Amino acid sequence: MILIANASAAEKKMGGISLDRSSMTQMELPQTGDIPFLLLDFEYPQNEKPRVVHMDFNGDGNEDYFIESWRSLCGTGGCLYALIDGNSKKRIGDFFGAPIFVLDQKINGFPVIQSYSHMSRNSGNFNVYIFDGKKYQVVSSVYLIDESVKELFKSLDNFKQIKTIK
Repeated sequence: MILIANASAAEKKMGGISLDRSSMTQMELPQTGDIPFLLLDFEYPQNEKPRVVHMDFNGDGNEDYFIESWRSLCGTGGCLYALIDGNSKKRIGDFFGAPIFVLDQKINGFPVIQSYSHMSRNSGNFNVYIFDGKKYQVVSSVYLIDESVKELFKSLDNFKQIKTIK
């Protein structure tokens, strides 16, 4: 009986949204909390607006800020990203890769986040992050190659891609 239940759960696809460079929009951010320090860490020039996805990740009614690093910190494996809680303006997560997958599933009020970072054409690292009540922690990191990469993206193909209109 347990095997049947597990098989059914394995067949159910995860849902959520997929974020990458095309998801970001440039915007002015409040200069409070951890935001000014983050923009320095992310090497943003003083006159440049950060690239951001702003949405309510935890359902508290405040838009949170998922911020992409300046292009000098991006490479073929992806970019650095940080999540700022819209209520406290605190930095609650650091991520690397492209794309980033924000799952519908939540733990401690915030969604599970996954990232993939390319190592070569057919290989990369897949990371899973969960919110521990204070900040996001990596709970799993797996190196994938060849068919494993194809299977991963096949399992995530139902995620809604967020794109900004330019």
